Amino acid sequence: MHTKKILSVLVVALCATIAFAVPNNNSAAATVNLIRNEVITNAELNAQMQSLGASEDQALAVLNIMINDEVFLQGAERDGVTVTDAQKDALYSQQKASYIQQSGGTVTDEQFDQMAIQSYGSVDAYKEALGNQYILQTYLMQERGDALNSRSYAPSAQEVETFYRRNATSFTQAENVLFAQVYIGKTGDSATDEANKAMLQGVADQIQAGTLTFEAAVNQYSEDEESKASGGVMGWLSSDNTVVRQLWGDDFVDSVIAMPLGQVSECIESAAGYHIVRVNVHNDARLLGLDDRIQPDVDYTVRDYITEYLSQVNMQTAMNEELNDMVNELRSEARIRIVYGN
Repeated sequence: MHTKKILSVLVVALCATIAFAVPNNNSAAATVNLIRNEVITNAELNAQMQSLGASEDQALAVLNIMINDEVFLQGAERDGVTVTDAQKDALYSQQKASYIQQSGGTVTDEQFDQMAIQSYGSVDAYKEALGNQYILQTYLMQERGDALNSRSYAPSAQEVETFYRRNATSFTQAENVLFAQVYIGKTGDSATDEANKAMLQGVADQIQAGTLTFEAAVNQYSEDEESKASGGVMGWLSSDNTVVRQLWGDDFVDSVIAMPLGQVSECIESAAGYHIVRVNVHNDARLLGLDDRIQPDVDYTVRDYITEYLSQVNMQTAMNEELNDMVNELRSEARIRIVYGN
């Protein structure tokens, strides 16, 4: 069954509808023969149209996308570019590991598998899609890599500045603080946790009374070994930091963001533990200039981001052009018969 949707860069925007006139049967909508004869059935075309939300008058456009997929895969196979089941398994494992890492470990293997099933119908179907994407990239670089590598994709300074002016309101920095803390994690034992909470409140009282320095409290009481060397400094916390909100809770983030500069807090309870917090630097939300850092602790500016983004756009455009040329050449070499509509 034709489930190969590898030429996504060639797919046109299709409007959603449920009106179809394509017969749901196994008669041929088209045949493609570059190294062997393959039939694209009306049933397969119908299924593809449903998955894309295509209307009846877009059937030929969808069919041509399916022909492009088939002729490209046959061309890749003819020219020695294939993918094994073991490679598909490895590609899937890589995608899973990358996604779980980006989620901060909040997504499990089973949850990722379920997402694959929801999006592609099955894990095997997702592996097939990853394999086809691998073939696309490998075959394209094998045949057109020299041409692509010879191009320059960097935008001009004028292009960067024009893009910024057109999209300036998109570059914002949320309200953020640089904060330090004394931290004791929750144990799950209510008696121990209540004792730690009371003890840490007593430490906060001493700091506020001036009988104990914040730095001494960090060294003596904090369980966060990483931050001890820097006087308890945790780094920058933004009001839109969804990871910290998920780990420690909205109340913790909102209370820290709202703290007066330099003030030491009472004992604050979070989902993970108990904290005494001091805000060292506070930045209000603002629009970013072209040479402002995207994050206060990262040496990466808006200009850097736009330059990288436009470079990627230029590269993708070049790849699309080469891919279109390859598909046209392969179609000219293949015997293609379109039956649908005739």
